[in-house]
Amino acid sequence: MESPFAHLPAIVHHTGFESSGGATRVARLIMDGLTGHGVATRLTCELAEAGEAELVAPEAFGAGLAPGELAHLHCSGDWPGLLGSIDEGRKTVITLHDCELFTGGCPYPLECEHLEDGCADPCPRAFPDSIETRKLKHRLLTRLDPLLAAPSRWLARLAKKHLHRPVAIIPNGIPWPERPRIKQEARRQLGILPAARVAVFAAHGGTAAAYKSGGDWRSIWQGVKARVPEALGFAVGGDTAGREGDLVIWPYVERERLALLLASADVLLYPTRADNHSLIILEAMAQGLAVVAYDVGGVPEQVAHGETGVLVTPCRSGDFVDAASALLADPGRCRDMGREAFSSGQRRFDVGRMVADYVKLYEQQAGIGRAGE
Repeated sequence: MESPFAHLPAIVHHTGFESSGGATRVARLIMDGLTGHGVATRLTCELAEAGEAELVAPEAFGAGLAPGELAHLHCSGDWPGLLGSIDEGRKTVITLHDCELFTGGCPYPLECEHLEDGCADPCPRAFPDSIETRKLKHRLLTRLDPLLAAPSRWLARLAKKHLHRPVAIIPNGIPWPERPRIKQEARRQLGILPAARVAVFAAHGGTAAAYKSGGDWRSIWQGVKARVPEALGFAVGGDTAGREGDLVIWPYVERERLALLLASADVLLYPTRADNHSLIILEAMAQGLAVVAYDVGGVPEQVAHGETGVLVTPCRSGDFVDAASALLADPGRCRDMGREAFSSGQRRFDVGRMVADYVKLYEQQAGIGRAGE
């Protein structure tokens, strides 16, 4: 039987990193879904951490495209160089994983008062030539005329406003298990006591992750621990390992190890200050885990307040501690929210749905339709 995607052109994905980061994970998941149906795909990146992917500088990307290949851009350390390298008329799709495509350099402008005015010079966050950089990206986008996608309605609205272009909404998806792992079995493998109340902080960069309030993790944990004495915490994603009382610090770990930890936990504590459509929230939901997070960006499109987790007014760490402590101390509520998180995520955030949505975007950009349509 012919593949339902056989009509697609070859697709080249481009990211900043070979293996780390949410944008690269999404790119690789899409590639896996396409290659499983016989579509030719390849990945180029700007930093090859393992030395296995095709290393391509942003300004050289376009020259490496073969005739007929469709470009799918995910992130770059030099958006002007990357966009400028692609010939006008090349079929291109761009996924906005953050705000950088329409700012003077910052991934998330937070409450920057200059965003609406076209940035400031000098930039208060020290991004060089922010006004001209922003204008240049806009001109290059107009010339290239790509199709844009964003994983969250929140980011799509911002991008439409500042780029004056339509943006498709394609929520992120991950491989979803048939059922979550058994919590007690996961705890047995990790040596965690059955009676512990386990909370996990996780973000790339760990306690140094500024947008994820990494610098506040310890103080939040201390507040939770004071209210829930039987609590055991894990802080995951940095460069070091250690233990500070009942707070266990893990560096960046492989996905299988992280899934095991999430399966053993009772709640994910995610005090992000800015976010699009977080993969760690999806990973937690896929293991039947309730989430406590700040109500920012695309997070409320993932976490249903009072049903699959708890949303807290942004940057009010005291309220975050109160909400996290109350949930962690209530095993029944954690369990019920975790079950609902798993089932709702299974319906909405499975990787197969994400790949199918991108196939429709590729078809639109390539000007082709499926046989029989």
